Amino acid sequence: MDHEHVVVSFTTDSKQLADTMAAEVASTECTCCAQIEGPIRRVHRWHGHRHATEQWRVEIEATADGVDALVDQINAHHGNEVHDLRVTEPVHHLATGPR
Repeated sequence: MDHEHVVVSFTTDSKQLADTMAAEVASTECTCCAQIEGPIRRVHRWHGHRHATEQWRVEIEATADGVDALVDQINAHHGNEVHDLRVTEPVHHLATGPR
């Protein structure tokens, strides 16, 4: 059965946490895969000061019907350690091939 998929993404300033979370979610039934990008550089303003930090972006392809449980899991276990948690609209794969 083909499921509708979304992408859940977030950033973290810990490579170890990115690796750990990718492994955690890759073992659940609602996810297809997790990819880690980084380090990336985040430049932002906080309390009137400019900050620049190294971060890693984790992108998780998940089934649309399992995304709420996935987001709840991320927030419950790592809510203070992740930034910019986002969920995309359903993904439409343009290329077909082995998954």
